Amino acid sequence: MLMQARLETVDCPCCESDGHRHWASENGYSAVKCAECGTVYIRERPRGEDISAAARDGVHPTDEGTLDQRLHRQGWKVPFYAGIVRRFFEGEKDLRWLDVGAGNGEFVEAVQRALPDVQALGIDPMEVKVARAQQRGVPITAQTLEEVTGSYDVISIINVFSHIPDFQHFGGLIRARLKPGGSLFIETGNGGDLPSRADYPGELLLPDHLVFSGIDQMKQTLGRLGFGRVEHWSRRTDHPLWAAKQLVKSTLKGKPKVFVPWTRSFRTVFYRAYLDG
Repeated sequence: MLMQARLETVDCPCCESDGHRHWASENGYSAVKCAECGTVYIRERPRGEDISAAARDGVHPTDEGTLDQRLHRQGWKVPFYAGIVRRFFEGEKDLRWLDVGAGNGEFVEAVQRALPDVQALGIDPMEVKVARAQQRGVPITAQTLEEVTGSYDVISIINVFSHIPDFQHFGGLIRARLKPGGSLFIETGNGGDLPSRADYPGELLLPDHLVFSGIDQMKQTLGRLGFGRVEHWSRRTDHPLWAAKQLVKSTLKGKPKVFVPWTRSFRTVFYRAYLDG
């Protein structure tokens, strides 16, 4: 099959070990769990140029057809993320903030709401999302991180980590654009901490998601990039509303399944990593 001919094989993106065990399958792709550090990742994945093209277009080829990630703005995210930003950055002023992978702009709007004195900008390679944000007056441009100039006090990647094929390279680009003592702000799940696929809520969205880190793995990765101090805060997602939504989704697919709230080990994790001065 053409898609299979365009795959490349990679070792663990965290520790570079080639030891692994099967963890999950979805959309014609397999996710494995590293035998050394526990990171979950797609071992046979699309080539780099195809990953970049999918990031621009928002559409990923799969064995079942395509996975369309050209999602629309979700307004509830703005007040939610504004509260998160206040938790980590309350009282800080005159910051230059760059949000990478800003999508439809909800997080940039949240920073503007939570910290009115902050100059917040966003970039995203997907032009359809950038156009939506710009129509709302949100300062987002269709750029890649390589194209960004200037330096920033904070760079954020919100639910972006799992999409990045080589975070050591990507993290180096971030570091080069941070001011001394600046910080990287991350949101991602703790998929690498989960023993089995059954512990992960919902779809994995392979191959849009390439890597699933755990907390210790993330701290190791950030440490290698020169972020000496890392704060993190974990948030549960398996609340009763989530359980009800999962029941509805499974019923619509013809396979109703009951989900019990407050029983899952999956967490959404926020990190603030400080660059060594």
